[in-house]
Parts: sequence; C-alpha cells; structure tokens
Amino acid sequence: MWLGKWIIFKQFMRIRSYLILMAVTILVPVIVFSGVALSMLREAHLAAALQGQHETARSVSLLVDRDLARAEAALHVLATSHHLDSGNMAAFHEQAKTANQGATGWTFLLDEHGRQIINTVVPFGTKLPLPTAQTRVQQVLTTQKTLVSDVILAPLINRPVTTLNIPVTTATGKKFVLAMAFSTDHFNKLMMSADIDKNWLVAIIDGQGHFIARSMNKDATIGKPARPELVAAASKEARGVIRHRTLENTEVYDVFTHSSISNWVIAVAAPVAYVEASVRAALSLGVFGMVAAIICAAIAAMIFGERLAISINSATSSAAQLGKGKKPWRAKTRVTELKELHKALDQAGKLLKQAELNRSAGEAERQLLLAAERKAREEAQAQNTAKDEFLAMLGHELRNPLAPISIAAELLKLPGMTEARIRNSSDIIARQVRHLKSLLDDLLDGSRVTRGDVTLQIGPVEIAEVVKEAVEQVAAQIEAKGHHLQINLPSAPVLVSGDRSRIIQIIVNLLSNATKYSPSAGRIDIQVTVEKGWVNLCIRDWGIGIDSAFLPRIFNLFSQGTRSSDRSQGGLGLGLALVKRLVELHGGSVTAHSNGDGRGSHFIVRLHRLEVTQNEAALAVDSADLTAISKMATRVVIVDDNEDAANLLALFLTEAGHHDVRTYYDGQDALDNMENDQAVVYILDIGLPDMDGYELARRLRESSVASRAKLIALTGYGQEQDRAEAMAAGFDYHLSKPANLTDTLELISKIIADAA
Repeated sequence: MWLGKWIIFKQFMRIRSYLILMAVTILVPVIVFSGVALSMLREAHLAAALQGQHETARSVSLLVDRDLARAEAALHVLATSHHLDSGNMAAFHEQAKTANQGATGWTFLLDEHGRQIINTVVPFGTKLPLPTAQTRVQQVLTTQKTLVSDVILAPLINRPVTTLNIPVTTATGKKFVLAMAFSTDHFNKLMMSADIDKNWLVAIIDGQGHFIARSMNKDATIGKPARPELVAAASKEARGVIRHRTLENTEVYDVFTHSSISNWVIAVAAPVAYVEASVRAALSLGVFGMVAAIICAAIAAMIFGERLAISINSATSSAAQLGKGKKPWRAKTRVTELKELHKALDQAGKLLKQAELNRSAGEAERQLLLAAERKAREEAQAQNTAKDEFLAMLGHELRNPLAPISIAAELLKLPGMTEARIRNSSDIIARQVRHLKSLLDDLLDGSRVTRGDVTLQIGPVEIAEVVKEAVEQVAAQIEAKGHHLQINLPSAPVLVSGDRSRIIQIIVNLLSNATKYSPSAGRIDIQVTVEKGWVNLCIRDWGIGIDSAFLPRIFNLFSQGTRSSDRSQGGLGLGLALVKRLVELHGGSVTAHSNGDGRGSHFIVRLHRLEVTQNEAALAVDSADLTAISKMATRVVIVDDNEDAANLLALFLTEAGHHDVRTYYDGQDALDNMENDQAVVYILDIGLPDMDGYELARRLRESSVASRAKLIALTGYGQEQDRAEAMAAGFDYHLSKPANLTDTLELISKIIADAA
C-alpha cells in the first residue's frame, strides 16, 4: 500500500518538492561530514596551538644556544692571550673582563686542581674560595671538550649560577679551565626577549631536572626540581608534549625541546583551559553555521523552486517552437542560464570559427617553440663541442712547454756542459716556465670570470703609462715577429678610473692577439682618443682577420677561430672573454671589427674618463713610475718546506741582488733565530709542516724584533680570498707561485727604497 502511495507521490511531485528532497538528501551527508570536520577542526586547532608552543620553545632554545655559542667563542679567543701563557694574571684578569656578558655573566679561570686563579666578578687580588669544582675540571681536561654545567651555587656571590667551561693548554704545557658563569637572571632576561604569550609558562631545566630559569615564581623555584613526569618525558625524547599539572597545580599542555649545546630542557606550558577555550569557540561557531545553513537551504529551496518552475515552463515553450522548425523566441526570465542558452546558439558558429583560428595560432606557436628548442639544443651542442675542443687544446698547450723543459733538464745533467749551453738551457726552462705560468694565470682568471669573483682596486690611472707598460710586457713577442708598432697618445696626461693592473692586462691580451694573428713584419697601431666623458683605446692590426660567422661570439669563453694544425699561435681562447668581462667591470665596453679573412681587425675599448686637475694628473703619473727602484742590499729570511725552491730563491737573491739571505724549512726555526737575523724582509710559504704561514706571520707581528719587518706571502694559493686572508694575517704583499724572480727582486728593492 505504501508503495502505491509512493508511486502516486512520484507522479505528481512538483519541482519545489524535488528541490526540498534534494536539499534534505544533500544535507544529511553534509551534517554527518560536518560533525567529522568539526572533530578534525578541534584536533587541528589544538595541534596549531601546540605548534605555537613548539615554535616558542625552539625560539628560546636558539636564544640559549646563541648566547652559549657566543660565550664559547669569546672564551676560545681569550684562551689565545699571551698573558695567560706568560703567567701575567693581572693583565689577563683585565683582558678577561672584556669577555663578560654584562652584569649577568662573568669570566673565571681554574687550574688543573680546581683552584680559582682569577674571577672577574671581584677585583684582581681578592681572596678566592677553596676548590669546589675538581670533578668538573677533571672532566673538562680529560675529555678536552666544552662542558655546560647544571645549576650550582657560586661561593663568591652565594647565588645559583650555570657555567660554560673550555679546556686550555698553553704553549708551555700549562693546563687550565677557562669558564663563563651566568646568573640565573641572565636566562630569565633571555626568555623575556622572546615573543611569549602572557598566559604561557616558560622554563629552562638543567640535566639534573632543576630549574635554571622560570617565567613564574622564579625566586621560589630556581634551583628546585621540576615535575618528575616532565623530567622523565624529556629524558626519553628530544622533543614532545605532555599533559600534566604544574607546581602551581594548574593543568597544562607542556611542550619541551632540548638545547643542542647544553642539552638543557626548554619547556613551554599553556593552561588546558586557555588552549581549549579557543577550540570550544571555534566548535560553537561551526555548529551555529551548520544549523543556519540547513535553515537557509530549506527556505531557499521553497522560494527558488517556484521561480525555477516558471523559468522552465518558458524554456519548454521555446523548445516547442524549435521543434516546429520555427525560430525560438526569447522568453522573459530571470534565470541567467536560460537567457544565455539563446545567446549561446547564436554565438555557436562564431565560436567554432574562433576555435579554428585558435588552433591555427596554437600550431604556429608550437612551431616557434620547436624552433627555439632546436636552436637551444644546437647552441648547447656547440658549447659542448667548444668545451671538448678546449680540453684537447689545453692538453696540447701544457705538453708543448713540458717537452723543452724536460730536454733542457736532462742536458743540464750531462758532464762537460759549457757555460753558454748551461745558460741557454736555463733560459729555455725559464721561458717555458713563464709560458706555463701564463697558461695557469689565464685558467685561473677564466675560472674567476665564470664565478664572478673578479674584484678591482679602483683608482686614477694615467692611460699613456699603462699603454707603455703593456707594450713593454709584449715587446719580446713583437720583436720576435718583426712587427712595426705605431703608438699615438694624447699630448697631455689623460686619466681613467680603474684598476691599473687589470687595464694593463686588457691591453696586453689585445696586443698579444694582434701579434699572434699577424704575419711576420706586420703592422700594429695603438691609438688613444678622448671624447666627452670617455677614453677610446683602439688596437688595429692587418693580420688574418676575423671570419664574419665567428665575429658575434668572439668574446665567448673557450671560443677560438680556426687554427693551424701546429698550433703556432698558442693560447687557450680565454683572453678575449677576460677582456670583455674586465672592461664591463670597469663600466666600459669593448667591440671587435673586421672586414673578413686576411683583412685585419681592430678592437675598441671605451673607459670612463676621470676629470682631474693637472697637478693631480702629474701626481698619478709620478705614483705609477717605478723605474727608479733602489738596488741596496738587505737581510732577507726565506721560510719554505720545499728545500729546492727555498735554496734556489736564496741563491738568486744573493747573486742577483747581493742580499744577505737566511733560509729555514719550518716556522719554529725562523722564530728561534729571528733575534739573530734582524731581517728586514720575510718571504714565507703558507703550507709549512709545523704551523701555517698565517700563524707564523701573526707571531712575527707580535714579536718586538720582527714586528716592523715586511712580510711577503709566496704561495700556490692565488685566489682573491687567499690574498685577503694573507693581508688579515699581517702580510704586506702576496705573490703566487711560481713568482717571477725579477719581480720578487724589484719588490724587495722597492721595500728598501720606501724604508729609506
């Protein structure tokens, strides 16, 4: 019977009834899932609240670690004091006060028996208490590791403190423990500097479970044990959360973590009532919203069901017109979808045509993307080929100078060598070593360009002087090929703003290229012209020229034009890439021009002109003139564990410069003999066996005997950071191996002249 009523009900069911039934059908699972969602919301809200506590605990932990790490670093610096090594405790006491952490942190020193030697909390000389820290001192000295103590009672101030202790062994073998003491107020202030909710309780607990700091009732709880359940939980896990009662009998969610340096526990507790109050508010709001949604859905189903029925009846009439083959008339309706239905039919043809156009445009775009991808792949293949060619070329270039060096070295071993042959073999070795050094310098400069590590020493540079110096550097190449060099310079001094050595390097690279790629007895022109705000430097040759296909990538790294099989021009293809990068670092530009193969080429470098007075220009020229270098002899000390290199350099400085040279193979020998040596110049290798060159330089600077000597670092470490580290250690100059012997000799002469 009920089935018959259901069939009749279905036959006469109206749209409004369908909508109400649909709303009920939808709302039933919505209500079920809303309940689940509200439960999940409660858990998520609770998790978010606990996450906030976790972040606060981590923040306080980082603050604690930062202070302890800063104190440890200060103690390690203080441990290097020469006052400690010499036993001058009064001076060391004054020095130690600089490491104090304000009124809440002070420094003290213990001997290996636990006796206090100094304590900066009291004036030097004050009678200090008997030993109470023998166990802690022995642990630090035995393990040779930093130790952060638990809460202890400081005898001098009769207050609870914690200490950070580091082992110290002086150069004379004395053993101490250097410590920093922190009052518990120190960490209370540290906690207060963090952004902490006023309803939360924050505490720091030591390894024995006693409070170091506490944001509530601190005076009554510092040094007292924390709740055992919190201590037990923290001993098992690095971080976590428990629900328990505090010492004030407040039920809390307690989140804990550990300090990475001290392994102290940092706990952040929030009252359960405070945390769950916001959760209950969110749940109440969710329930109210769900009930309101149900009521609104029922009302909306009744109202809009009626309107929808009217709109559907209108759409039915339009459909009937269409079924009769007539144009459907647009019914007046407030239902947007039905309005858009008629518009959609009219626009269907237009949209279809537009879709076809879009497909055509998409196909064209796809073709463009394919072409771009093909071009990128070709460029990548070209770069990979260039890199492979460069590596093959590098092997060839490195083997070329090694062959004559090897032959010349074997010749020097033969008996009965005449002085002329010995000199000729030595010249060959020196020439090929310079070639190897040039290749190495190009590789290092290319590496620095790729990484963006090139830095400039900017100052006023007289353009004529750097052109002349660059010409001097390539004069041997020009004379060897019999070229005619024509130089046209301004009559008055012209200054540019830049790095003198780098500008010389730019000109040398361009002149070297012009020399290499011009046939013998060719012509090379250098012309400097001035225009408003700029200085133009043009280097022109009438050599083999540049192919038009290669010209756009001539400044690319590793790019080289076609070479003959004998590699007679030499080089690594890095010079022009270096030129372009160095010019751009100066804020200028460089361009290459050629009319093609066999028709020569010219390069134009544009640099910013520096507007100065005539007096300033003359001063810049005078400062760059190093031709009048003093040749007076002096006492020089060489320290290098490579005995062959040290002895040969000493022999050269003795014979060529008539200097009095002393040679040592480790740093300690140099220090032991510095009072007898009274050297004016020290040449130090960095990689020494007993101490590095930086440490040796620092000790020389600290001594009264060698403090004013000039220190030259002679090392294979030639990067910019190596130079900076040498300067920071006390060096005056930095030379990269293999150093030019003539340059080294002239540098010593310049030091003597400056001193005079």
